[in-house]
Amino acid sequence: MSYSCVNQGCANNTTLFSQEAAEKLLFRCFLCEDQLEHPPLTLEHILENVDALPVAIQILPRLQQLLNNENSTIDDIVMVTRTDASLVTQILKISNSAIYVLPDSGFCSTLEEALNRIGFNTAYKVVGYVAAKQLFQQNLVLYNMSGLELWEASVRAAIAMQSLAPQIRASSDSYAMPDTSTAYTVGLLHPIGKMLINHYYDTEGIPALNEAKFPLTDETEKSALGFNHLEAAEKLLRKWNFQDEIVAPIRSQSNPLNGQGDRPLAALLSMVVDAVKQFPVSLDYNIEAMAEQYKPNSDLAAIVGIPKIEFIKCIASSSEGCKQLANTFAG
Repeated sequence: MSYSCVNQGCANNTTLFSQEAAEKLLFRCFLCEDQLEHPPLTLEHILENVDALPVAIQILPRLQQLLNNENSTIDDIVMVTRTDASLVTQILKISNSAIYVLPDSGFCSTLEEALNRIGFNTAYKVVGYVAAKQLFQQNLVLYNMSGLELWEASVRAAIAMQSLAPQIRASSDSYAMPDTSTAYTVGLLHPIGKMLINHYYDTEGIPALNEAKFPLTDETEKSALGFNHLEAAEKLLRKWNFQDEIVAPIRSQSNPLNGQGDRPLAALLSMVVDAVKQFPVSLDYNIEAMAEQYKPNSDLAAIVGIPKIEFIKCIASSSEGCKQLANTFAG
């Protein structure tokens, strides 16, 4: 936690003092004797103090561009994914799992063999899984979420979005259907703004939130900080070079009707996030009972155009997919 002189004409107005240094000075500037206080927190300051970018997150936008380019080759994919040893290990692990190993198919020992076996789209999901494991491990005290709940919300939303995006029935004939890798990434990274704010709160402290009630809401964030987690997500993803087709739906997920960019995809994300929260991971799902219980926003449902029963099936399937994914990569 840092302090600076409140006197804008003082040289120490832009100097940051540690908590220990400020205490030794009795929270008084040694130049002008004015008070030492916490400087106003800005989103730009938080972004400047983001820790080193996880390799898997760096890879995601570059890998997506390759997947969307029909001229990409396996060598291109290999060059991108080979930069992280843990990532290569996970790709090899899934390529040698029971899901992909056929009789007499042999053991994959190289990244090239593994990618040929599982396919580029599955490799993209593996990268996303590793990215989620790297990012979404911390408990979100500000939002009353455990690390496990955060990871499950991220992965389940990614799985559901990938399945549901091709089923969007937008009313406009000119609507361009999002590719599944885009939908997957939108679902995967939708809570990234909450992670960012909570991480800074844990490591540096945010005095403006000391008296706040948890879990934080968009309104509480805006009132205390001057920005909310959706704005934080937008700035962070742009800093990490994600394209607008991914950034815009995440930014608009709380208010898709007034958002910019792909409104149907943002509306779908809003519905998926709500449904994943309403129906946590469970061993047994009754589709009919879930459909009866789930009451979607009628305006969003109309924009998306997916029948409720099909939507609910994908939400239930995301739970099973999440558990299978966790088991596949366990250990």
